[in-house]
Amino acid sequence: YYIWIYWMVPLSWVYRALLLNEFTSSDPLYADGEGDKILASYGFLYKGEPFTREWIAYCFAYLFVFLIVCMSASAACLHYFRMEPKPKGTPDMPETEESEKENEKENENENENQHASLRDAAFIPVDLSFKDISYEVKASKGSETLRLLNNVSGVFSAGRMCALMGESGAGKTTLMDVIALRKGSGHISGEVLLNGFPQEDISFRRCSGYVEQFDVQSAELTVRETIRFSAQLRLDKSNPVYDTPNGLEEHIDSIIKILELTREADILVGSEEEGGLTFEQKKRLSIAVEVAASPSIVFLDEPTSGLDARAALLVMNALKNMCDTGRTVVATIHQPSSAVFDMFDDLLLLKKGGEVVFFGDLGTCSCNLVSYFEVLGASCMNKGENPATWMLNVLGENIMVGGANGEDEPLNFARAWDDSSNYVDLQRRLANAAESPDENLEIKYDTEFAVPWLRRDNLMANRLVTIYWRSPAYNLSRMALSLVIAFLLSSIFIPIRSNDVFTEAEMTSLLSTIFISFIIIGVLSITSVLPVALSIRDMYYRHKAAGMLNSRSVGRALARAEWRFIVFSSFLFCVVFIPISGIANSPSHTLRQKVRESFAFWGFFTFNVAIYSYIGQLFMCLVRGPGTAQILASIFIGINNFFSGLIVRPQQMTGFWQITYWICPGHFVYEGLCMTVFYEDARKVIVSEGSDYYIPLDCDNNLVGDVCEVEVSEYVDVFFGRLFNRDHIPRNAIILGMILFVVRMSTFLALKFFTYSGK
Repeated sequence: YYIWIYWMVPLSWVYRALLLNEFTSSDPLYADGEGDKILASYGFLYKGEPFTREWIAYCFAYLFVFLIVCMSASAACLHYFRMEPKPKGTPDMPETEESEKENEKENENENENQHASLRDAAFIPVDLSFKDISYEVKASKGSETLRLLNNVSGVFSAGRMCALMGESGAGKTTLMDVIALRKGSGHISGEVLLNGFPQEDISFRRCSGYVEQFDVQSAELTVRETIRFSAQLRLDKSNPVYDTPNGLEEHIDSIIKILELTREADILVGSEEEGGLTFEQKKRLSIAVEVAASPSIVFLDEPTSGLDARAALLVMNALKNMCDTGRTVVATIHQPSSAVFDMFDDLLLLKKGGEVVFFGDLGTCSCNLVSYFEVLGASCMNKGENPATWMLNVLGENIMVGGANGEDEPLNFARAWDDSSNYVDLQRRLANAAESPDENLEIKYDTEFAVPWLRRDNLMANRLVTIYWRSPAYNLSRMALSLVIAFLLSSIFIPIRSNDVFTEAEMTSLLSTIFISFIIIGVLSITSVLPVALSIRDMYYRHKAAGMLNSRSVGRALARAEWRFIVFSSFLFCVVFIPISGIANSPSHTLRQKVRESFAFWGFFTFNVAIYSYIGQLFMCLVRGPGTAQILASIFIGINNFFSGLIVRPQQMTGFWQITYWICPGHFVYEGLCMTVFYEDARKVIVSEGSDYYIPLDCDNNLVGDVCEVEVSEYVDVFFGRLFNRDHIPRNAIILGMILFVVRMSTFLALKFFTYSGK
């Protein structure tokens, strides 16, 4: 009943043509009908006779028609179908000015209570001062070094919002990354103080927040769940939010209101394909995630980039509200509008080469900034002109000043800054900050993480379980595919499942189908886990940089989230495949033996799915991109297929190639699967004359009439060169367990020592 699939699948035509090209050739080995006997012994027959050589031409004709049909169908689909992403944002978002004004009035009435709630989450206000910060990296070619930052100094004050600006390539994001301890390479020099005390890695990560330009949150979680996870991992039990039973939830609610995410609080973050939050809402969520930790200082990389004017103002209002609670806010900003620029209190302006050209209070309507540059000889700013745009245009002006030799020369803005009174005032502030710091303002933590390791592990594991549960494209699809594949492969044997006698082709098909089953499900597991592991890995890098988690927590969470789906999907496969195929239907076995064999089969099948899934996670943690991980997965799949014991039999692997046989997990899985169901199987196999196993099975002395019949167990024994043995089952289970252990430990180490964050 599946013969129509056989005739439709192009691979069957290609395979048949390759076989015919070999066994119907003029090679003396296949003369006198020997080739036809080989084809017949493996079931390659058409109307009872071996395929003839003209079927090779039929193959080319079929493949040509198949390609034409596929290309035509693709063209038709491209012409008539368009896959649009789902709409983003909440359906009840305000779309009119009237509704927006009503919302603003509601927010104004709640602002005072919200700010009070944020202040209740304990934090120490921070004045962050930095002096002579320089950063050098090796050039991509040669042995030279490039200086990206050159003796940059400044102060980020508590309760104030500072903008980092400059020309393209001036190093504004680099400076923020250096100060925020986000650079993992290059040479950094200079001094950073927090309230007059030296910057210390662990304490700084715990008291600071960092919002990346393109921050990514888990699409499967709601806004509230995302914020709660950050708060639970980054607020220790001594924080005032835990003083009352509902303190944490009230803290989360206040953040949601301040960031104006009330309407979106209980919807999924979503993705580009599935819809969800808009780009601007995700920006505010990223800020909320950092505010949940009650940081003293927050860094933001271009928080308004990619937003329209209204969305940019929403984000800036949220930052201003956060700043009003006494926190320090530092943001790189690119081409801001006048309204956005006026919301900043201070400005640190850089030029190419990472040199400071201005730092200080902007003043009302940027009056301090404008007067500073006009004194230097810049063209006057026109009425209504954007100060941010005017300022960057000034840096490109060719302002001539008197040189040391009396001749005019272009103004060096960095040198002019070093000679200015503003620079002198800054040096005085830096000196004062370093002198006699107040011990009560020192930020110091006794532990690296805010919560104990068990709590971290459980929070991360629960988070991943939720993500997996809400990922039907990953888990529901592999469950469904397990059932479908199990039924398709097993239903082929429905006509012979109750037979006591098999032909050699039928027995070979049973062994091949068992092999194909664990290979197909394994390939499905490793390929589907790669994008999921990539998403979780990249999220872990963010959590690691924020001081939330270590490699052990995410490694254990990956294992715990995956294992239940591994066990269940393999169970679904086996509960369909075993009874329908009849592989455990030996009449010589009792019901108890059959049940025990079925459970053992399930155990080895589960080992196989687990190894493929966890090796996929390992590959994704070892290398930077999914492309490289896919290549590694393809290599593993190829080696595992080739050396598991079917394509190349154990007895054929000699010399050096024995190594591959013993290190391939598929060998131990395949041996376990075959030996659990076919050991002492008294059903019979009719061995064809000319078969490779006719002589090893001593068929001349096992003739029943004119037919050679041997027991299934004996045939399987000879089929694998007597190297597959039931006594190996406990050993194989132990080895597979050891392989899993090594894979999991390697994943832990990869997460610990490799970080592909691009910093």
